[in-house]
Amino acid sequence: MIRMDRAGFAETLDSLGFRDGCIAEVVLVTVNPDGSPNAAPMGARRVGGDVFEVRPFKTSATYRNLLSDPRSTMNVTSDPMVFLATAFKDEVSTQPAMDGLCLRGCDACVTLERTGGVEVSADRYLFKNKVKEVAVHASHPRVFSRGVAEAVEAVIHATRVKAFRKQGRHGDAFELEEKARECIGVVRRVSVGSSPEAETVDRLERLLERWRSDA
Repeated sequence: MIRMDRAGFAETLDSLGFRDGCIAEVVLVTVNPDGSPNAAPMGARRVGGDVFEVRPFKTSATYRNLLSDPRSTMNVTSDPMVFLATAFKDEVSTQPAMDGLCLRGCDACVTLERTGGVEVSADRYLFKNKVKEVAVHASHPRVFSRGVAEAVEAVIHATRVKAFRKQGRHGDAFELEEKARECIGVVRRVSVGSSPEAETVDRLERLLERWRSDA
């Protein structure tokens, strides 16, 4: 593992794929009121060197936690099952192991401290966070996999399907479900059935069917 201090932040963040102005998909871990970690997929935008913005929904534990505790971590991983498990904790019983506020086995863990926030819409809040430390766990290169990328994308689309159905927003739920199913179709074409990404979309598809029947 390599730990970087502030002098090496910019270069290390660049090497991890965080680009200024762009949103990267991470697993954001915040602190629950009882001190336990809460992990959830989140889009994080790098805005000026070592500052990141996140915009959680106000109904989320992430929002409530960041209001009360400034600490969080961005965990870099390409494992689609981690995104599925942390997005749907009440549906997927097996959760990734933690080392403090970092996901065990992640490629890198970026420690943040909330520095400010502002309401940006009726349902979202923007938090600004400054990087305190970067720990890189994996230094080996990896090929780009459409299967893995599309599996993660399918999970991201599906994160609001269940909530929209409960709110009676069936049109919005259907639109997101269709996008998720398009991604699932790509995974079926490019990845074998025994791969982690194929297993992820198999489980996600079963969740989508259950939510539809419960609606």
